[in-house]
Amino acid sequence: MKRIFIFGLLVGITTGATAGNVIDGNPFYNPAQGRFYNILTPIELNTKFEKFVVTDELWYGVSDDFAIHIATSGSYDSSDNPEFGKWAWNDLEFGFDWNLWDCDGQNAELYGDVTQVYNTKNHLETVAYNWRLGARMGRIADNWTVAGVVELDYLNDDLPHDTFDAWAMTVGVMGQYLLDSSWNLVGELMFDFDLFDDYYDGERLRVKFGVNYNLDATKYIGAYVAKDVVHSFDDAPVYFSLDFGIDF
Repeated sequence: MKRIFIFGLLVGITTGATAGNVIDGNPFYNPAQGRFYNILTPIELNTKFEKFVVTDELWYGVSDDFAIHIATSGSYDSSDNPEFGKWAWNDLEFGFDWNLWDCDGQNAELYGDVTQVYNTKNHLETVAYNWRLGARMGRIADNWTVAGVVELDYLNDDLPHDTFDAWAMTVGVMGQYLLDSSWNLVGELMFDFDLFDDYYDGERLRVKFGVNYNLDATKYIGAYVAKDVVHSFDDAPVYFSLDFGIDF
């Protein structure tokens, strides 16, 4: 689901004339009132080639400034000790995005979501809930967008034999750069750190970079690579993913 940080950066989709409302990775994109926006990630894997994840995220524009979404993911884990079963339904997420301010290219948004985490090793069981509240502030120019991010996460278990909870924060930068009407680059740099107890089991500095191609005005495909650069490849391998996005 989509997603905690300290500073990241870069890149984009469509033409400069439509840079304020593109569907290819713009951090300030929301569907217009009455429209849907779907992002399907048919494959995400890492260099260990042990776990394959599929994610789908559906947004709906309640108004031009307020959108809600639902997201879910499943996986196949071929490691010797899969955490939630070889074939698993991982989670279900509900959230919102509220555009608070949009003036002369300056933007500010508030967003939040709650994610229910599942264990399907023996049967469907709710393991934990993750509550997230975040804010984005930045600028949309003719051919680039940049946004600073601050995000707070709270994780609590839902198991009768445990009483675990933890707090964490992410700060970072994300953005997009429009090469032309078909191609754009996207990127981010995010720093995750624990506030109370071990949410991340250590700090993470995550770098992500991708390229998007616009199939037409409402559809795109993208390829991305991501890495936690604080930890070694054994503890934090490189991740690869593909996206397909459509506004309808």
